[in-house]
Amino acid sequence: MSTPGFVALLLAAGVAFAAWRSARDGRAHRIARIVLQVLAATALWSCLYPPPMREAHRAGELVVLTPRATAAQIAALGRGDDVVALPGVDAPPAIERMPDLAGALRRHADASRVRVVGGGLPARDRDAARGRVVAFDAAPLPRGFVALDAPREALAGHALRIGGRVEGAPGARIDLFDPAGATVASASADADGGFTLATSARAAGTLSLRLRASDANGSRIDEIEVPVSVRDGEPLALLVLAGAPDAELKYLRRWAVDAGVRLDSRVALSEGVALVEGGTTLDAAMLAATDVALVDERAWAALGAAPKAALLAAVDDGLGLLLRMTGPLPAGVARDWAGLGFEVRASGQEAVAVAVDRARGGGDARLPFTRRPIDVQASDAAPLLRADDGSTLAAWRVRGRGRVGLWWLDDAFRLALAGERARYGTLWSDALATLARPHAKASPRLPVQARVDERAALCGIGDGAVVESPAGERRPLAVVEQAGERCAAWWPAQAGWHVLVDAAHRHPVHVRARDDAPALAAAAAHDATRLLVGPGEPAGHDTRVVALPRWPFFLAWLALAGMLWLVERAARGDGGTATPRA
Repeated sequence: MSTPGFVALLLAAGVAFAAWRSARDGRAHRIARIVLQVLAATALWSCLYPPPMREAHRAGELVVLTPRATAAQIAALGRGDDVVALPGVDAPPAIERMPDLAGALRRHADASRVRVVGGGLPARDRDAARGRVVAFDAAPLPRGFVALDAPREALAGHALRIGGRVEGAPGARIDLFDPAGATVASASADADGGFTLATSARAAGTLSLRLRASDANGSRIDEIEVPVSVRDGEPLALLVLAGAPDAELKYLRRWAVDAGVRLDSRVALSEGVALVEGGTTLDAAMLAATDVALVDERAWAALGAAPKAALLAAVDDGLGLLLRMTGPLPAGVARDWAGLGFEVRASGQEAVAVAVDRARGGGDARLPFTRRPIDVQASDAAPLLRADDGSTLAAWRVRGRGRVGLWWLDDAFRLALAGERARYGTLWSDALATLARPHAKASPRLPVQARVDERAALCGIGDGAVVESPAGERRPLAVVEQAGERCAAWWPAQAGWHVLVDAAHRHPVHVRARDDAPALAAAAAHDATRLLVGPGEPAGHDTRVVALPRWPFFLAWLALAGMLWLVERAARGDGGTATPRA
């Protein structure tokens, strides 16, 4: 006999015996007592084995509660939803708990759609969720740094721009500290919490800066580490042809020498007299060894047909060419440059004062610069430099295997005069690097934000690659071929600077501690889960058989048992003299 059948037999026997005794005695309320006994037994049975009912539910959809799910989000869940809670969720005991999403999907095999509620899926569950997530009910982000825009690598001597956003602290004070604890930059967050700071990367090596957000009272809101790997740049081969010396050329040549650029230049001083540095014979061999050529309109006009043809052939083969305007264009030069894709016309207006784009320059000082009063038509050109008002100060386009640019900012040298040598160097190095001849160099793809005990992918590496920990221990990597790229998975066990050793190259990789920058980690989980949300088919509604909750039947049994006790007590105190029947 099954357990429910045995329990039913016991209850039936107990009710029958109690009813028989109530019917035989002569006390009052016999009928009420029998009715209450039957009802109490029925309520107890229903509490032990609740009757079934049909309810509507979302067919094929699984609701997954993730860490940081709020009580309001949990309370808003539908009664008919299939809900599971991942580790780290403060969920009611009635909600099923699962160790990971893959296990939950195996248990709920009919779930083809996943609705994520809370702070987002951890890294270990994102692969299992790919192609299944149809909605993400995100929890509010914590207060602190939720976005960080900082380069993983930087060149020594260049300006270093660091931006980001602070959640829940509009107008917060943002301070940037160097490894010695000295403040190197400060700013105030805007109404949305966004900020931009700048400093300079002085020497090659690993650099660990600190970023702190404080409220109006000076209380710390959040503080995170900003790791940057600073390396020496490869020397650039630059050719400068100028029709006359000017201030821009003076500071540009000074920057090139300080930056280790291999400079060849010819600056005309007067007819037949020129300041020559390096080799300036425009033949195929010399141009093949050059990365980018900078030519102004007067030097272009002085070039003969053969040097121009050699220069354009070199551009088709990969050389970068930057055309610099220092004055009105002669008609012949304008025709030649129009053939290169830049139609230049005088606008008929006065020269306009502009501020160099702070996102490129990296500082807060708004120095006045001069934009030439010209209109440039180049339908397929991309901006090379913009002013703060959005106007273009330089542009570039593709020609063959190389790139051709046009520069019409008059006085970028004002940055150097104002003591902003790093910003000045960054402005020119970025422009020249965009146009320069490409040099193929295999560089591995390394994680930007690696954390302890979280999987990180290292791609573009060769056999025999190892990771060297801060303590000097080396761990070999299992390299596999994936989509035509050689990658390896890595689970760092220690925070700090690690080194990927691949062949003869060493690539620093920074790893954050597990509990470091929690707001940044929460925002990363939020963004990664948001990217997983796909269109998906709408959830179909169906009915299913479920058991009614037990607690109403338990309360009913408790109430009936109390009423039966009162009736029995009243019957004992009735004082009746009726005798039991024979």
